[in-house]
Amino acid sequence: MQNFANSEMAPLIRMAVGDVSGMGSDAMIANLANALLLANDVGALNPLRETLGLNGTHFTKGIFSWKGFIYYKWQFSEMMQGLIRVTKQIDHIRPVGSNEVATQERFDALKASIRTRLRETARGCSQALALYDDAFADLVHRGNPGAFRSFLLNAPVLLLDLGHSMGMISHISSFWAYRFQNGSARLLKWKEFYDILLEFDAGLAPRQSQAQSW
Repeated sequence: MQNFANSEMAPLIRMAVGDVSGMGSDAMIANLANALLLANDVGALNPLRETLGLNGTHFTKGIFSWKGFIYYKWQFSEMMQGLIRVTKQIDHIRPVGSNEVATQERFDALKASIRTRLRETARGCSQALALYDDAFADLVHRGNPGAFRSFLLNAPVLLLDLGHSMGMISHISSFWAYRFQNGSARLLKWKEFYDILLEFDAGLAPRQSQAQSW
């Protein structure tokens, strides 16, 4: 995470502190990135604060949310691998015993709903991360701080939606990996499987977005 954050923040830090070359540049980037991640040295962040033109709570909340976006960007690829595993295995799980819980049509409908909602949730996460990437690129590659400043002002609200979606994705992929290791049902009963599917489907249900267009 630290290495990823250093790489992610390096272009902006170079912009904020000027052209510093050699090993001193790497050390300065590492120190500022560490201060940004830990938020334990407010003075060290002054160059970034001045570059972004933000002060007070707008800056601190924006930086906190930025860290959240960096963390979720770091996790996104791994989480997507987990979702791919779920969508591939969900039709191959075979509970034991007799099915007196629901019809096969009901199980099939639940699985289809989960797959659809997983795709929609993943697409929403990807779009939110793209907002960040585009705003950041506008700053560091085109020298336009306005887009990233606007992003940071809206980031606390955007992070609520992203955090909810990523949290649900993480829960589903990690629970699935634990409960169905290598695709094995491990004495799974029909009632337990049905309850798992119901929980997943409910957790992925569309919710009112906290973010507004910006």
